[in-house]
Amino acid sequence: MTQQDKSAENREETVSRDAVPVGSTVKIKNPIKWRAVFAESLLIGASIILAFALQDWDEAKDIEERTLIALCNVKSELIFNKILIENEYIPRQRGMSSLSNAAILQLRAQQAPDALKADIEQMLIKESLRYSAWRLAGESGYLLHADFQLATEIGSLFNYQNDKYQHTINRVSEKVLNFSPESNQAAIEHYNSLSRLVNQWIDQTNYLQRKYNALFSDETFNDLSCE
Repeated sequence: MTQQDKSAENREETVSRDAVPVGSTVKIKNPIKWRAVFAESLLIGASIILAFALQDWDEAKDIEERTLIALCNVKSELIFNKILIENEYIPRQRGMSSLSNAAILQLRAQQAPDALKADIEQMLIKESLRYSAWRLAGESGYLLHADFQLATEIGSLFNYQNDKYQHTINRVSEKVLNFSPESNQAAIEHYNSLSRLVNQWIDQTNYLQRKYNALFSDETFNDLSCE
């Protein structure tokens, strides 16, 4: 090695030493551990998925519980209606039918059935069948999560009860309360008409009662855990 080469080497070593401050440590850059990064990413992703799954489970459980509460309220309302029909509606119908026929017989015998008119008015329905729990359940949207067949059967019952059946009850009440006989023959025609209307009401009650009995025999309906 020539004297010139040795001088050049010495200069490089001097520059190299001068570039690193005295007392400092030279840091060697470590390679990225891709497996650890990948594993950590998987763990974070799994945690996020699990969190969403738990949130969905909580929401599904909450909807299930609220749906059950709504159906139990409806069931309670149906039990009330069934008892009301059996203990109030049917006895009043029978009484009104008997009094109407008695009024016709008295009128044909040229007797004034004034007392019977007041008795017939006492046979009018005092309390309506309920359906507010069913209406609220529909408005809340929880019926969408109920058993479809059960919801259909209950809906069919309430639709008949609130439309056709209630309409007949209103007609009976109007006919009884708005009656003012102008003659004996007019009174006979009135009570004949009332008797036919009451018989129609009785037929509808029998039909409605069969729908209630069918619903209360339904396994899904009876399995509702309402306590």
